[in-house]
Parts: sequence; C-alpha cells; structure tokens
Amino acid sequence: MNIGLRKYEIEEILKKKLEKDPDLKYFIDDDATTRLIDLLVEGVAEAIDKNNRELDRQLRG
Repeated sequence: MNIGLRKYEIEEILKKKLEKDPDLKYFIDDDATTRLIDLLVEGVAEAIDKNNRELDRQLRG
C-alpha cells in the first residue's frame, strides 16, 4: 500500500505551478535566486515524500 504522492510527482506539481507564470522566469534572471527556488521545490517535495512514507509505515503497523 502506498499512501500519498512520491517525490517526483510532488516536484512535477510544484514545477508546473511555477511555470504557470512564465514572466516570473524572465524577471528572475539571477542564478542564485533560480537555484534557491529549485532547492525549495526539491526540499518541499522531499519533506512531503518522507512524511508520506512515514504515514504509510505507521498505518501498516
């Protein structure tokens, strides 16, 4: 039983949200800011994935 989404699925959702406003990429042309956003997307996806795995483990008992 797998409960919740996996990391790659969460990352895709977050990236699609960011791509909804392509003008933002135009105005954010700083490499450090772009890298920060990428790391935040990865971190959020990883945290949610870890939480889902822990919930799955606990529900299996």
